[in-house]
Amino acid sequence: MSWRSGFKLIPGPAKMVAALAFVIFFFGVMEQNRASGFRALLGLTGGMLACAYFLLAGYIYTDAARRAMPPIPWTALAVVIPNCVGFVLYFLLRKPILHPCPDCGCGVAPDAAFCPRCGHSLTNMGPQQS
Repeated sequence: MSWRSGFKLIPGPAKMVAALAFVIFFFGVMEQNRASGFRALLGLTGGMLACAYFLLAGYIYTDAARRAMPPIPWTALAVVIPNCVGFVLYFLLRKPILHPCPDCGCGVAPDAAFCPRCGHSLTNMGPQQS
């Protein structure tokens, strides 16, 4: 997946909150001391980190729903656990994306041998006998 397709998954409100967090953090730090180059760098860095935090939370919300996981609890878990450990836990524990069964269209894990709904065999059993 490219970064563009991943960025398209992030909901619009999360993008707006991330932009707002960047502006508030950047200009909040800049307002205290405009003459210092270090303050400008600190404001820029902090604003980018705040923006990335909200964008990542929005991505987790959409990605969890896409993977048939409850999105609100996973997003809350990722945001509430400190030091970004929640984000790491989500990416380690997330389920694989389900693929449609060729027979009935039900979602099937990529490593499944049979469809859980219709029982269609999903493994290739070697060359077909004619």
